Amino acid sequence: MRGFTLVELLLVIVILGILAAVVGPRFFSRVQFDDRLFYEETLAAVRYAQKLAVASNCQVRVSLSQASGYLLERNQNCANGSSWVAVVDPYEGQPPYGNSAVPNGVTVSTTGFPVVFDSQGRSAAASAGIGSFTLNVTAGSGYVKGQL
Repeated sequence: MRGFTLVELLLVIVILGILAAVVGPRFFSRVQFDDRLFYEETLAAVRYAQKLAVASNCQVRVSLSQASGYLLERNQNCANGSSWVAVVDPYEGQPPYGNSAVPNGVTVSTTGFPVVFDSQGRSAAASAGIGSFTLNVTAGSGYVKGQL
């Protein structure tokens, strides 16, 4: 009868496990995951801002930059004033709705930010490059489009 013993099989599994733990992470860059995560997070926040503007009948502003991440604010008086307050995070119940920390290695470049959505969800044109991903806000309609 021929075959492998249990000890030989376990030894091969242990060696493969060690190789996977040591060599595996070299094939994946954390920056790629951070790019995608921050992009998806920002895209969801901009879409939420547009929906919040329509639902609350107030202007909502989204700021985005390399230095300060993204932040959602609404017009305090729901009019064309210059007084802005932070939007309450719907999940945590406290302001601000935003992410002030752009992950290390992730680059953010913007045009047209901060973008302001009016009570009908319309805005001026804006675009942002987050790593290798692109986010666009269409002028007039306020349509938020993400491109991978």
